[in-house]
Amino acid sequence: MYNIDKDFETISNNFLKIKEITPVIEKVAQVCVDSVKTGGKIMFCGNGGSAADSQHLAAELVGRYKVNRPALNSVALTTDTSILTAVGNDFGYDTIFERQVEGIGKNGDVLIGLSTSGNSKNVLLAMDKAKAMGITTVAMTGESGGKMKENADFAINVPSDTTNHIQEMHIAVGHILCGIIEKECSPKVKAMFLDRDGTINVDYDYTFEIEKFEFIDGIVDLCKQAQEKDYKIIVITNQSGVERGYYTIEQMNAFNNHMKAEFKKQGVEITDVYCCPYLNHPDRKPSSGMYIKARDRYNIDMEKSVVVGDKERDIESAFNAGVKIGYLLDEKNKTTSSAGKIVHSLKDIVLR
Repeated sequence: MYNIDKDFETISNNFLKIKEITPVIEKVAQVCVDSVKTGGKIMFCGNGGSAADSQHLAAELVGRYKVNRPALNSVALTTDTSILTAVGNDFGYDTIFERQVEGIGKNGDVLIGLSTSGNSKNVLLAMDKAKAMGITTVAMTGESGGKMKENADFAINVPSDTTNHIQEMHIAVGHILCGIIEKECSPKVKAMFLDRDGTINVDYDYTFEIEKFEFIDGIVDLCKQAQEKDYKIIVITNQSGVERGYYTIEQMNAFNNHMKAEFKKQGVEITDVYCCPYLNHPDRKPSSGMYIKARDRYNIDMEKSVVVGDKERDIESAFNAGVKIGYLLDEKNKTTSSAGKIVHSLKDIVLR
């Protein structure tokens, strides 16, 4: 019988050992960041599974890895079948990447070549061409590194000599690189975080019925003010009524969708809604889990962001996530709070 547990043990040990090459991964990430910030691009190439990894990683940068942001300049040299077949037919398969580097590469770019053996001739030729053009070269290989280790400006030699395990680590390292590049090259945005019940809509105690949705006076104008000042509008709400059995996830989502639709009728776009339907969970306010998720997804500058809520835990949870400005809505006579500035009406809030 195939020993699955042994495979998992090997994979786990490999990922523990890979931490030893963290310094070179950090250097490569910085080179990539510098390239993108100065108008360069990240090129990937490889064969077979490494071709698939090249395409995967380029897609993470052009599309999105974790953060919604402008596209980053990246290309996989493994995907254009017309180029691959024409160049392979006319000049030989070994030149399929080299020819593309010559055609689209420029000084300041980065070429990342993936090869489990480190000896793929077409990748080696591409790296030689890149170096001659002032393009930084990075070899992602196995433990021995092969010829690529000697030829590249940087070598990320993952700790295995087995093809499948090398590939597992290559995609993990690639994801780390994408995460760093994305974080450093994406523009930061500011957000206005809003509690839901009692801040956006009238709170009828575990509110979920669409027919009971009613805007709090001043919330639409506040959101329009936020949009004019380029704030993302993100709703952060505890919804423990789900776990308590008062309503279902589907009813909660239906209420949120109705809320967003009502805002849209008023010309307001809600960027996202985060809900915690549990009684004990790291996302539940006053913990800051939902704020952290929003921060990471949208690359939010928390210090330039603002939170508005009707309970102190709304403000405290945001402050714990790095938000500096908070408004606690209290329509009664409360005048002091350890969390944020007291306002008796949403109309009293003026955003910077």
